Amino acid sequence: MAVFLPASFPPNEFWDFSTRLYARGRVGEACLALQNRLGLDVNVLLFCCWVATSGRGGLRDGELAQALDAVESWSENVVRPLRALRQHLKGDIGQAPRTHADDLSRVIVECELHAEHILQLTLHGSIPRPGTGTMDRRAQARAATDNIHLYLAALGLAPAAADRDALAEILINAFPELPAVEVGELAAG
Repeated sequence: MAVFLPASFPPNEFWDFSTRLYARGRVGEACLALQNRLGLDVNVLLFCCWVATSGRGGLRDGELAQALDAVESWSENVVRPLRALRQHLKGDIGQAPRTHADDLSRVIVECELHAEHILQLTLHGSIPRPGTGTMDRRAQARAATDNIHLYLAALGLAPAAADRDALAEILINAFPELPAVEVGELAAG
């Protein structure tokens, strides 16, 4: 039997940021809730935060559209089908043995993470301007919030109260050194 060994990915500040943020508090849960309720792409949501925290500030004219265009085909044809397959394997699998389906599910999870890593590398490459590091953390938090609202507007979404709470969870953990109330108010925006 052949063993799958993923390609070696180059170091990437966006991927590192995402994995750290996703693991904090209830960020992972909040991201998945927004994905399930609103259809948001968690990677794009994290990208909106990272652009700001990296000192790049707010997304400029056309940058979000460029980023979304860069990943749309990959997301539609690779990431979402892998996610759908993984979710299907959690439910009715007919006569297939559950233990084998669970083993396959674990492999699909690894493939999905690999695909999301590629998607994040693509998002990172879609914004070539460097971070300046000149923004203070409050300005970064405002820019991250603005970036997320720009993403929501691009999708034609108006978040409900539960969605705003999930966004606050993400932003509060992205900016833990700022007062949670202050960041939460930005998210409620």
